[in-house]
Amino acid sequence: MTPFDIAALLAALALSTGFLVAVVAAVWWFDRYDREPLHLVAAVFLWGALAAPVLAVAGASTLGAISSLGTTAMIGWLGPLLEEMAKAMGVVLVVILSKEFDNPTDGLVYGTASGLGFAVTENLVYAAAGAGGIALQDGLTLVVVRTAMAAGIHAVSSAAFGGCLGFAYLSRNRAERAVWLLIGLIGAAAIHSGWNLMLLRLASVDDPDTMARLLVAIPVLYVLYLVTLFVFLRSEQQILGRELAEEVELDVVPDWVLEVIPFYRRRIRSEWWPSRRERTVLARLLTRLAFRKHAVKRLPEEESQIAGLEIVRLRQRIRAMLQCQTSVEGEQRES
Repeated sequence: MTPFDIAALLAALALSTGFLVAVVAAVWWFDRYDREPLHLVAAVFLWGALAAPVLAVAGASTLGAISSLGTTAMIGWLGPLLEEMAKAMGVVLVVILSKEFDNPTDGLVYGTASGLGFAVTENLVYAAAGAGGIALQDGLTLVVVRTAMAAGIHAVSSAAFGGCLGFAYLSRNRAERAVWLLIGLIGAAAIHSGWNLMLLRLASVDDPDTMARLLVAIPVLYVLYLVTLFVFLRSEQQILGRELAEEVELDVVPDWVLEVIPFYRRRIRSEWWPSRRERTVLARLLTRLAFRKHAVKRLPEEESQIAGLEIVRLRQRIRAMLQCQTSVEGEQRES
């Protein structure tokens, strides 16, 4: 490759990386009801880009040194398992070290971040490996195709684990949590392995329709991902409606809260609260109250009593904001 070719390839890699970062940002934005802190999403993305590849390669090298596994076994099932375990560690660390994780949608967001971070590094590695021996056009094609394929499979598989981790978080006992974690890890590895085996199969067959089949398979991956995302978002909306309805019955919040907070378009309008900054804070408090209640109901009794203290504090803050606004409106009417 000439210096110009290398510069063009680096530019393509930069655009690819920017695209994958934008996808993570878009998925974060779509989590409309209880968005995760951006610094945590960025940290998990960096875990997927930096730590996970090192752990996966170290694991594969160790097992390769003590066994005689062939290419099909390594690429077809062992590699995907090691990669999914490495990416999953970053998502699990969020649950252990942070109190921001609440539900399957959160797991999907963090899993996507970890998976796409891994895809960024994988693109760089493959491009660097072939930079000296392929033409510019082939290099650019490699970047584009790998961005479409690797990003899709890493996002779907890691998001599957993240969603199952969310169900594990909401489970009542350790046995259920362990089952969900096992389902998530095996499911993510199976999705990834199935994709790799399909690629190996297509690569071994001299078929002019190979690319056409890939062009059909890639949209299926993304549609599967989007369907999963919107199913989780719908589940979040139902949780908000159910939990806030209880708060209305307990006279913690007024009726209009139930008509506004579970619906994104209504919540972003200004009519229901005069101050934009206070509106944002109150919406976050109400959504956090709903999700914390939902999680506490699934904890063992001893754990739920301790976790219930946060619910009490959230109710106190919400009542204080509502009472303050009521007092201001009363003074305005009198004046």
